[in-house]
Amino acid sequence: MRHKIKLFSIYSFLIFFTYQNNRMESKHVIIKLKAIIHDDGKIILHLKDNEGHIHEKSITSEVNPGSKITWTLDKDSDIIQIVDIYKKVGSPNIYSEKPHSIEGTTDWEAIVSNQAFEKASYNVDFRYKDGVVYTDDPQVKVKPPTH
Repeated sequence: MRHKIKLFSIYSFLIFFTYQNNRMESKHVIIKLKAIIHDDGKIILHLKDNEGHIHEKSITSEVNPGSKITWTLDKDSDIIQIVDIYKKVGSPNIYSEKPHSIEGTTDWEAIVSNQAFEKASYNVDFRYKDGVVYTDDPQVKVKPPTH
């Protein structure tokens, strides 16, 4: 009986240890949006996040399950407002709390599901300083747990 208790204790510890190592810390990813006029004359987004990703039109921000994502207007963005943020048709839903505007600000936020481990494409509708609403389509990649 004593031998079985020892084995059970070791087994329980290994399960706990594996769970702790596979659990990823959630983080807060901030994506800054700025409207620019592309070489072809189209209004597009210039995006950068606090993870070091910067790109015109589209970036792929990498997040952990359970992370918060905040979309905010960058300095001199020429964007009046973020109108909507929503998943593209055919893209998986990675959010436990869908993108929504934060009352009293121009920011939007969402919470990534603890069960999400994939890449998702989404649309950002934004109102440019000329009053016209434009759409761009960045991506969010949820990192899988490490083993």
